[in-house]
Amino acid sequence: MVFETIPFASLGTAAGRFILTTLGAEYDPEAHAVAQVCLVSDTGCASGWGDPPESPRRALRLSSRPMCGRYTLTNPDPGAIRLRFDLDEAVQLEEAPRFNIAPTDPVLAVRRARDGRRDLGRLRWGLVPGRWAQKRSGRPLINARAETIQTQPAFRESFRERRCLIPADGFYEWRTDEDGKQAIWISRPDRGLFAFAGLWAELEQEGETLHSTAIVTCEPNELIQPIHNRMPVVLDRAAEAGWLDPAAEPADLAALLAPAPPEALELLEVADHVNDVRQDGPHLLEPPLKLF
Repeated sequence: MVFETIPFASLGTAAGRFILTTLGAEYDPEAHAVAQVCLVSDTGCASGWGDPPESPRRALRLSSRPMCGRYTLTNPDPGAIRLRFDLDEAVQLEEAPRFNIAPTDPVLAVRRARDGRRDLGRLRWGLVPGRWAQKRSGRPLINARAETIQTQPAFRESFRERRCLIPADGFYEWRTDEDGKQAIWISRPDRGLFAFAGLWAELEQEGETLHSTAIVTCEPNELIQPIHNRMPVVLDRAAEAGWLDPAAEPADLAALLAPAPPEALELLEVADHVNDVRQDGPHLLEPPLKLF
């Protein structure tokens, strides 16, 4: 198998949009910088993306800057989480501090139960959308764009029926400057808890049910814009009940998916330990080593 790396833009807007829509993603020439194209045999696709629609068969692996690919929950105090997210005292929680939550990890999520109470559980980060996933194969989807969440096949059912809150107290982005990439931890000024807007899905696999989730992203605010062209939706606390409301209108839900005010967040340069998903602990928030 031979791989050829080509500029994504050279595929053309129409081709790029078709390919990404097939994968349930949104065409974004800035976020998807290059594509790897491999020719495969007519017996199937070996790249992990599933069978493409035309011959010669091609599979594309997109290299992109993650929109929100790491976050933290550094103080998962059970009492604080129950109070912050209006959970019953009976809700049990045993969670270690986590400084480097990454895709495919099990993550805490708050969902609304049928009786109206809020339920706390764990979902795998990387959405595997039920009925859509049965028709197409591909990698789990860690982010969902707010602008197209209502229409993209991979997300629209979850947007209508399965929304959640993902507790966090910070997230990472990487700023590119003349010295390379600098990891940035973004949190509330008081380093308190907040919630990402999330979607969830379930899929029956070999007699077991996989529950998975994706974080919704939006345009960046003025604080994040110099660092990245996207940011996760950090919901205002007053908007969290509306996001979970099963009777909410789509237009009202879409209105909640706005960038957080710049003053609601602050930036902290941190060391490059976070670049290694195997590392976890308070040292990830230490300041970077500066050489003169």
